[in-house]
Amino acid sequence: MPLLRNIWLAIFLFGDIMAQSILGFNNLDEFFAFHAAPAIAGIKPANLFSCPAGLMPQAEEILADYEKQFKDSHTRFKLLCRCRAHILILVYDTELTEKIFQKKVTQNYLARFGYEANTGVQDFLNQIAAKIAGGESFPHEIGIILGYPPEDIEGFKRYKGRNFKCCGYWKVYGNAERAQKMFDAYTLCREKLMQALQNGVTLKVAAAAI
Repeated sequence: MPLLRNIWLAIFLFGDIMAQSILGFNNLDEFFAFHAAPAIAGIKPANLFSCPAGLMPQAEEILADYEKQFKDSHTRFKLLCRCRAHILILVYDTELTEKIFQKKVTQNYLARFGYEANTGVQDFLNQIAAKIAGGESFPHEIGIILGYPPEDIEGFKRYKGRNFKCCGYWKVYGNAERAQKMFDAYTLCREKLMQALQNGVTLKVAAAAI
């Protein structure tokens, strides 16, 4: 399915994806920590990443187990899309994402893409999932829930991923200095979480300690 392959390529180019085989990690806790540490620790609204479908055939069950582990926190795990080759996973903080969607600037931005007024997080995610599953062009507005500034989302679309000021967890077309500080904080968060896991604690315990 060429369109789906193009969608995965767009996700990778857009940033926030550092696809790596689960086999490159000692366990699933390390896999999730590497890809979604900032969201798990509550310093970033969400992290989005892909995984070869064959390496996580029971993705629904795995995510349900993490949901149980984190039920007393703001962290949620969602299977956003599954195709033959890949699955797309979103880890998000309910408190941070709700705050984003309460902002007028967010609602005004989403209205440009046809979303109804006062669209909530779950409605937004359901529509995003439907767009991807339906084979539409990649819904770049998903960057809103990932914490990307609108000017960076629009810049990526306008310049097709080129001519960016700097690149880290996403490609920056607006305030590069502010973005770099965020990137540094996210990387430090991941390093701390990975170190804690290597010391033998669980992902839930490690996240609570950061």
